[in-house]
Amino acid sequence: MPGDREPPQVQSWRLGPVRVLRLIGELDAVTVPAVAVRLEEALLTFEDLSLVVDLTQVTFIASAGVGVLVRIRQEVQRRGGRLIVVLAPQGRARRLFELTRMVDHFEVRLTLPEATRALRQHGPRALLADKIRADPEPTPPPTPIPRGPTGI
Repeated sequence: MPGDREPPQVQSWRLGPVRVLRLIGELDAVTVPAVAVRLEEALLTFEDLSLVVDLTQVTFIASAGVGVLVRIRQEVQRRGGRLIVVLAPQGRARRLFELTRMVDHFEVRLTLPEATRALRQHGPRALLADKIRADPEPTPPPTPIPRGPTGI
């Protein structure tokens, strides 16, 4: 039966100040609830502000899997942290992220070493600082020039 399928593995470990979660297997509507529980358990013990989710060993991912990752990203951001997703260059997860334009909403790296290096070098708040510099205070609109009764 489809509901009896074994859920993907969720491996969790630390690399210095970085927490890594690696998903292995298929993420679809049937398996996502079990994965969501495991990811939420990992977040309960998540004291770090730096998180990497490695999807390089995910063999299939459906929109339900992306939905779980969006919720994880929101929780990490709510806590002031930084999340990087690792997507293999030719993997199915990357293809779905590109088709759905999720690559525009997640920080993505090709390898686990690249992701952990980015977090170690720039820290959890680096993207926030970059965004603040890139989005300066809006310039107020110019004050209208008073015109005479003739409109000139």
